[in-house]
Amino acid sequence: MPTRPELPAHDEVHVWRIELGGGDRRGGARRARGEILAAYLEGADEAELTLDPNGKPRLAREPGRLSFNLSHSGDLALLAIAPGGVEVGIDVERLRPRRDLARLARRWLPAADADAVAAAEDPDRERVFYAAWTRHEARVKCAGTGLAGPAPGPEVLARPLEIDDGYAAAVAVTSVTTPGISLRRW
Repeated sequence: MPTRPELPAHDEVHVWRIELGGGDRRGGARRARGEILAAYLEGADEAELTLDPNGKPRLAREPGRLSFNLSHSGDLALLAIAPGGVEVGIDVERLRPRRDLARLARRWLPAADADAVAAAEDPDRERVFYAAWTRHEARVKCAGTGLAGPAPGPEVLARPLEIDDGYAAAVAVTSVTTPGISLRRW
């Protein structure tokens, strides 16, 4: 990263696209997260992380300076960065055939999303499922509740992200308005 990125404005989220090669993809995503956070904070030592009581990573120092969340699937990772005071969650999923998406949706997704998956015709069911799944997972990651925890309230707004064919993605924030999304490449 050639220059220090500016922190996001109060109504903006930066989403970093990280291409992952072969090998240790999870480790590669975490290394990139550390390097990107360090660039925002002007120093690798400032990007030390800690976990909140729900297990959500936070900055160890100046935890209110910015919020972030990481997701990876296949050869792609996404890192969302939001200004302090705005919680953020992100999810990316590589589309892959699965059996009985309607049953999986009924188990984990809100009723309206599960109904939409069940009603979708076979050629569209996978796309509908993954769009709903990434919105839901981004919301629960933003709220820090996890998939089995209580559903986030209406203050957690989710927005789909157009990434690549073969992937679904969404970002969620705690905000009264949907922020602008700035897509960036790592």
